[in-house]
Amino acid sequence: MTQPQRVLCSTLLLTALPSLAIDLTQLQWTVVNDTVMGGRSDSTLRLRDGVVMFSGEVSLANNGGFASVRAPYTTAAGGAKALYLTVTGDGKRYQLRLRVDQYLDGPAFVYSFQTQANQQQTWVISEQDFTLQFRARKVSSDYQLNFSDVRAIGFMISAKQAGPFQLGINELLFVEQV
Repeated sequence: MTQPQRVLCSTLLLTALPSLAIDLTQLQWTVVNDTVMGGRSDSTLRLRDGVVMFSGEVSLANNGGFASVRAPYTTAAGGAKALYLTVTGDGKRYQLRLRVDQYLDGPAFVYSFQTQANQQQTWVISEQDFTLQFRARKVSSDYQLNFSDVRAIGFMISAKQAGPFQLGINELLFVEQV
């Protein structure tokens, strides 16, 4: 199957499923870079043709090495079984981060994904695909992520990936069936 055929099939499938699309352009995004701990990474978030563009430069200076964006979000996704994430990447690894409380510096449920340069990709992500982490370390907990508990969403680039980056976040969609 060619890439255009895959995109068409994905679009048809998503249209047929009961879902809740997140309007990423309407969220109150906040940039949080390693500058909070003395680092020198820089990032911005802007809209381009309906796509949320997360871009900047990761610096390893002063023990830095991450850039992130996040936004408060309370989902109405009761019964959601999966998230569909569609991005256009740059060949680097990113994280989708979900928080289930109001704390800005607490643990987050993390799903890591590897992008391919200049290619649109879609992932189907279940609650079980996320791992609970705090400052890049796994945290053990009896709590299992439930999409209906999500209070914030975010994206991060880290893991010593120095240099410029750009991630186009095309769509984030909760679906009730997979």
